[in-house]
This record gives sequence, C-alpha cells and structure tokens, in this order.
Amino acid sequence: MNAFIDEAFGAALMNLKKMTESAEVKSQVAHAAQMIIDSCAKGGQLLAAGNGGSAADAQHMIAELVVKLGPDRSPIRGIALSTDTSIMTAIGNDYGYDYVFSRQIYAHMKPNDLFLGITTSGNSPNILRALEAVKNVGGKSVLLTGKEGGKCKALADTIILVPGETTNMIQECHQLVYHTLCFLVEKGLADKGVIQYNDKKI
Repeated sequence: MNAFIDEAFGAALMNLKKMTESAEVKSQVAHAAQMIIDSCAKGGQLLAAGNGGSAADAQHMIAELVVKLGPDRSPIRGIALSTDTSIMTAIGNDYGYDYVFSRQIYAHMKPNDLFLGITTSGNSPNILRALEAVKNVGGKSVLLTGKEGGKCKALADTIILVPGETTNMIQECHQLVYHTLCFLVEKGLADKGVIQYNDKKI
C-alpha cells in the first residue's frame, strides 16, 4: 500500500511540476484571468460548467468567487450551470443531456458575461454545444482542459491546456489553475476598485 501511495504522490508531483514549469500554461492562465477581470469590470459574470468531477470544479470555482478564497471582500458574480437539478433534468428530459448547458447559455448569457467550460478530454458533447451557444449569442469563452484539447479546442476564445495522461492528473492541475485564477481575479478587480476587501457586512 505504501508503495502505491509513493507512486501516486510522485506521479502527481511530477505532473504538477511539469505544469508549473510551462511558460505556455502560465501565459494561458494570465490571459484567461484578464478575460474574467475585464468581464466582471464591465458588469458581467462568469458562467461555468463541467461534468462529473469537472462539475464539482465549476461549482468550487464559482463558490470561491461569490464567497471568498482569501481575505473578506465583496462578492464576485458567477453561476455554476450544473447546480439547478430542476433545470438540468427538464432540459435532459425534453431535449437531451447534450443541451443541459447550451440551453442555459441562451437563457442567461449577456454581452459582458464569460463562459468557462471545464472538460478533461475536451470532447464533452454538452460543453461543445455550450461553446457553440456562446458564439451564437456573441459571447466569449475560456476552455479549461487537458491532453490535446479535443474538439472543444477549436471553439473557445482562449484555452488553458494542462498536462496529464489520466483524468485524475488533469483534474489535479485544474484545481491549482482555478484557485490561481480566483486569486488573480480578486487582485485585478480590487485594483480596479470593482471590489473591496474587508467587506463582511455583505
């Protein structure tokens, strides 16, 4: 058992090290952060979606924005599109699971909003349709993915492509990426005066 733990921890560490040493990934994260900052500064919000573990990641990131990641501060607007079971099951039942996010994009997305699609493979059909919907409504999108980026790669405005041969390794990188995005967005919006720190009264 200890040998397996050592192997698992070692493999994860090596994969994270590969990402942290990648100038390309760092540039992608910086660009995505600036897109989120610009969206929120214009009164927009982040719409995030994913499946399975990536749904949890989308919800996790939105929770960090709406609540806080570090010091007390004003809330940052965002919606995780995988949280309303009535909407998701109605869309799944009436139109099919491939449409559970795109239908919500058409309902909610406004010009200054930004969509974040999270998919480890880059081939999730409902994320593909969501990215198509974003283009149809004239919005902007960020894709957080792995491997080669899959079919989604061609549809997103910017891409964060992390290393990893397995889903769990990609997800481990994704968590570090979206926590870093949250810190960058907090700082960027505070510097612009859009949010304030020490805002417990809200």
